[in-house]
Parts: sequence; C-alpha cells; structure tokens
Amino acid sequence: MISYDLDDDTLYEIAVKSLTAPSNSYFWDDRLYETHGAFVSWAERGDDLLEESNYRSALALIQGAAGESAEDHVIDGTSSHWAFGSLRTIYVQIRETAEPCDFQGCDEESHWWREGVETHTQFCEDHRAEYDAEGLPYEPLIPPFTDAFLEAAGIVTALLDYPFVDESDYSERESQRFEANLEEAVDQAHTLNWGDTDADREAILERAWPDLGELYGQLANADVSWEKVAEIWGEARDAHFSELGNLHLNAPIEERSLLVAA
Repeated sequence: MISYDLDDDTLYEIAVKSLTAPSNSYFWDDRLYETHGAFVSWAERGDDLLEESNYRSALALIQGAAGESAEDHVIDGTSSHWAFGSLRTIYVQIRETAEPCDFQGCDEESHWWREGVETHTQFCEDHRAEYDAEGLPYEPLIPPFTDAFLEAAGIVTALLDYPFVDESDYSERESQRFEANLEEAVDQAHTLNWGDTDADREAILERAWPDLGELYGQLANADVSWEKVAEIWGEARDAHFSELGNLHLNAPIEERSLLVAA
C-alpha cells in the first residue's frame, strides 16, 4: 500500500469530512461524528471481497497504530441499513482527549491555555478570566491528532490511488473463497450423477482440475459459474468412463471377468 506524509491542512480537511454526519441519521453512540469520525465501511452481508479485505486490514492497522488506546480511540461500529443489511464502519477519535481545567474544583475539559513561568496552565472558557489579572494572553488549545487518526487518514488517502489496503490479504481471501465456491459447484455436478462412486469423483476431479483451475479470476469476488463447472465436469466424466470402457474391451477375457466382478 502507498504511504503518504500528509500536511496539517490535508489532515484538517480529512478530519472535517470524517466528522460530517449523514443527514437524517441516528447513532447509538454519542461519540460518533462528535469526537470520532467515520472512515472505512463494509456491508457485512454483501459479497464484495475487496471491501471486506480493506475493512479488516484497515481495522487491524488502525488498532495497531492506536496501541493501548485502541479501545477508546477506535470503534468497530455496526448499524442496520434497509438495503445493505448489517453495515460495519470504522470510527476513529480525531484528537487526543483534552486535559481537564486546572481551576480548582472544575471538571470541565480545557479549551484555553496560558503561558506560565514554568508550565502551560490551561483553563476552560468559564474560568480563564479568573487568571486574567496579569494580562497574559489566552489562545485556543488544540489537542494533537491521535495516532489512530493519522493512520486512518493515510489509509483513505492511499485508497484514492490504489484499491488495496493489503493486497496479500485480498489474494488470500480470494483464493480461499474460490476454493470453497469451486468445491460447492463440483459437489453439485457430482451429485447430479448419483450413480458415480467416490472413486469416480476423485478420478474425474483429477482429470478436470487443469480446466477448473482456469476459472480462477474469471468472475468477480471469486465467484464460480456452476454451468461452466458442470460442462467441464461432464467432459471429464465422459473421458473417464470412456477410458474405463476401453480398458474393459481391450482386456483379455479372464481380466474382463475380473473387471466385471469388481
């Protein structure tokens, strides 16, 4: 995956977009679109293999970047959608949590700071005036971006130019799904010929395998055409039983009897 070193203006733009909530939406967690922005989504009940791979790979990378703060800074959220069913979305805390106000007895988060002689003392807006006697200026205190956000921002930027978060993860998932889909289609083709034995199945599969392997990558999401598998299976089956028939016809009489008995 391409790596990006994003400047502050770009990071701010990404942060604003991620915190923009969809219209007419309700969310179960009040952190969503307030402190945590949305980044990568996946329709869990769909069949988009690339979407699944990118989601799972991005989630692992972002949680890894967050380290011990992953539980607070990264939300693997699930919501329901009438068209897509279960929709999972990665929400990431944009900035570090603001430190509490230093005014004694105040539990509000601080949004202002004052330069002291030795420390940076910080106060909420309600209490900054209490310490204004010395005429020192106050300016907005902006907490730094979280490591989780920096990772998420890099991922969504890279996806604009390259479709994979982790191409090796996608390739592995594609191979596994193809094998599962192919096995299901082969089982169906074998079942239609109910008189064939398990030994026949293995012999036909060995004969058909080179052509079946050519189906890899022909359809999206590692899908397999059952019609094409049935066609390949039928040709391999015909060749298998033709070979058995020829062996029987060309065998000496005593061997034919053994073959029939078998």
